[in-house]
Amino acid sequence: MFSMDKTGFKELLLNFYTQVDVAPRLVKEANLQIDSERIRQIVYLGMGGSAITGDLLNDVLFGQLNVPITVVRGYITPGYCSANTLVIACSYSGNTEETLSALQGLSGTGAQFLCVTSGGKLAKMASENNWGCISLPTGYPPRMALGFMFFTLYHALGQAGQFSDYDDDLASLSRFFQEEIKKHDINLHPGHVLAMELAKTIQHSIPVIYSSAPFLSTVSLRWQNQIHENAKALAFRNVLPEMNHNEIVGWEMESDVRKNLLAIFLENETPHPRIKQRIKLSKRLIKSGGNKVVDIYSHGSNILEKVFSLVILGDWVSYYLAAFYKKDPVAIENINYLKEELAKTA
Repeated sequence: MFSMDKTGFKELLLNFYTQVDVAPRLVKEANLQIDSERIRQIVYLGMGGSAITGDLLNDVLFGQLNVPITVVRGYITPGYCSANTLVIACSYSGNTEETLSALQGLSGTGAQFLCVTSGGKLAKMASENNWGCISLPTGYPPRMALGFMFFTLYHALGQAGQFSDYDDDLASLSRFFQEEIKKHDINLHPGHVLAMELAKTIQHSIPVIYSSAPFLSTVSLRWQNQIHENAKALAFRNVLPEMNHNEIVGWEMESDVRKNLLAIFLENETPHPRIKQRIKLSKRLIKSGGNKVVDIYSHGSNILEKVFSLVILGDWVSYYLAAFYKKDPVAIENINYLKEELAKTA
């Protein structure tokens, strides 16, 4: 198989489980002083690979959170930020201009601040303002530092009592990750490799990826983003049941363009009964127009395992798809171009 992986992207995939193991130490080293009694809401600032952590936390902890989490992707923050708000600013590079701008707009609110970064301007702001800051290891593409960001915040919020059923020992989850990773490496798993087969199926088509609310809402976004950045290919996504109220009608389109679309359903084996029925009916409608539908099921015994089994699978699919398209999975030329041009007018 052709490979443009000159920068060790596969090693990041293989070692993803280690980010679970390192997270508790990173939180301990941060010596956070969070006043839990004050918190009435959490506002999460981030973009791209840094923002998706907030969405995944919302999904995984949906039934356990004591306060709401609002994820803000942009320059402006909501007006309700106050002394009762915990603001989490997450930027792996520490230089994401939208996140820094939003953060600056919160001066004078009296909010608590927690920064998550590997350095840059965000780390400097945290130091100057005496904000809590979790320092992440450097040298990763932001989208591949997801484990560091998610699990440090999982522990930080759990230790601060912001959700129920907090598990301070995720060793079994790390082992689960290792087993899932092995399934998708053609060098470690003889025979059928699902991630590669899916990449072959997606090749030369435009995937439309569906997942269900609330627990799997974000996994379709993760798949979409990884296909965008790693494979340099278009992908689209939506969430059930919402797509049943609008997008499902779009599949009636009579055009040759529709022939290029491939529907992928990322599913949990035990969804809400009405969601299960909606998925079945949605597939029937899509198939009736001649489009292929692919079913992918999560693995695991709990929400954390089920969500991340799909995250891990999607990351490997995007890696193999990049190889089929002869693209370097690390390179992000268009994003770098935008940053360089915007910097000229900053």
